Amino acid sequence: MSPNNPGPTPRRRTSTTIFVALLIGGLLLLVVRMLAMPTVSAGEVVLPLLAGIGMALAIGVMVMRDRRERNALPPSERDRQDRGMPD
Repeated sequence: MSPNNPGPTPRRRTSTTIFVALLIGGLLLLVVRMLAMPTVSAGEVVLPLLAGIGMALAIGVMVMRDRRERNALPPSERDRQDRGMPD
């Protein structure tokens, strides 16, 4: 007997690549906008850049954790629509 599901499909990297590209693009826009101001110093660019990197890392960790939890579910529950906050 062959199983109905031949196994997990290889993970596609396109969504991860797009996600990383958007995060890097957002950080570049932040730096360019800060440098375009006439009275900006290097110290005024560093703090928003570090905050942006921290936020990008936090978003990345949340996305990776959510994907890991979803992949750990059985296939019947994995494709079920999320109902939001549990009771």
